[in-house]
Amino acid sequence: MSNTLTVLKRCRLFTNLHEGQIAHLLNVLGAKTVNYKKDTAIAIEGDSCERLGIVIEGKVDLQNILPSGKVVTLIQFGPAEVFGEALIFSKQTEYPVTITSGTACSILFIDKKEVVFLLTHHPVLLENFLGLLSDKLFFMNKKVKVLALETIRQKICDFILKEYKKQKKMKLDIPYSRKEMAELMSLQRPSLSRELINMREEGLIDFDKHTIEILDLEGVELEIL
Repeated sequence: MSNTLTVLKRCRLFTNLHEGQIAHLLNVLGAKTVNYKKDTAIAIEGDSCERLGIVIEGKVDLQNILPSGKVVTLIQFGPAEVFGEALIFSKQTEYPVTITSGTACSILFIDKKEVVFLLTHHPVLLENFLGLLSDKLFFMNKKVKVLALETIRQKICDFILKEYKKQKKMKLDIPYSRKEMAELMSLQRPSLSRELINMREEGLIDFDKHTIEILDLEGVELEIL
């Protein structure tokens, strides 16, 4: 329980609540934590969303499974992140994607009726929930912007510049595999690797398995103009 409370205290939904308040709410709601092994389906595309999920441990992937069987990971959630919040009050409650466990994970589920109870009896949670929806909308707008970029290089440079803004250094730590990076940018892995090599040969970047170093920041910025 202590680890769960520590994670939930970082969750956007429970901002400005201390651990004692969160523990009390969990007891009142009877919220349950479910454990999943890696690569287990949590929800299938088309399933009705009747509960909100909060990742306590591990990683959860939102995936689009194409008719060919190819799997594209759209978003990956980690501890304290929430999924299902935009669907449970929608007229169309069916999941538009498949949700799977990217690693062994634990998820706390809160049923829709319990979410309604929280939001109607606790104004601070209502404000937090609206903030959560706003954050998700902002994130999706950024995702659309990435998809609107026309070339492979533009998508890579956009990714690099976002990491540069977050990490505030020229040598960036990359917590993704090449496959995960490609999926985040909606690219094929060979295309990503080929363009990274081209950018290194042109003196824009250098890279290894876990880092990308920006050698020409202005040059990278010009690529997305």
